[in-house]
Amino acid sequence: MSNSSAIVLMKKGKRGAAAYIHADCASGAPQHLGPLLDVLLNPSKTLDDWETLDWCRWLIAGGRTPDEFASIVRSYDKHDKCGLVWIPRVVAYRCRTCGISPCMSICRECFHRGDHSTHDFNMFLSQAGGACDCGDNSVMKEDG
Repeated sequence: MSNSSAIVLMKKGKRGAAAYIHADCASGAPQHLGPLLDVLLNPSKTLDDWETLDWCRWLIAGGRTPDEFASIVRSYDKHDKCGLVWIPRVVAYRCRTCGISPCMSICRECFHRGDHSTHDFNMFLSQAGGACDCGDNSVMKEDG
C-alpha cells in the first residue's frame, strides 16, 4: 500500500478508516496499518498536530468513537483505588470522618463521588503534590 492508497483510505473518514483498519488487523495479516501510520506519523509533522492525534485516537478505537472505546476500557477497570497523583498547588481534601490516618487525602472527583460533603472534612491546596487515597483501606475506613 502506497502513501496515495493511505490517503484514499483516509478519505473514508476517521471512523470508516478506523473500522477498515480494525478489520484488516483482525484478519491476522494487516497490510494497511503500517502505510497509514507512515502518513499520519510522518516525522516532518509537528508533535502537537491535533488532526494527527485525533486520527490516532480513532484508530485505537477501532471503528467506535474514542469516547465509546474509553467507556468500554473503563468497564474493565475493577480497581478499587483511585491512585491519582497530583502536582503542587492542586486542591485536594481530607475527610476526618472516613480517614484513619491524618495524612490521608483524596482528589476532588473522589470527594464528590463519595459524597463527603456532610462529613468532617477540609479542603486544602497541596503544597508538595500528593496521591489520592480513595479505596486504600490502610488509611481510610472501608465504607469511606
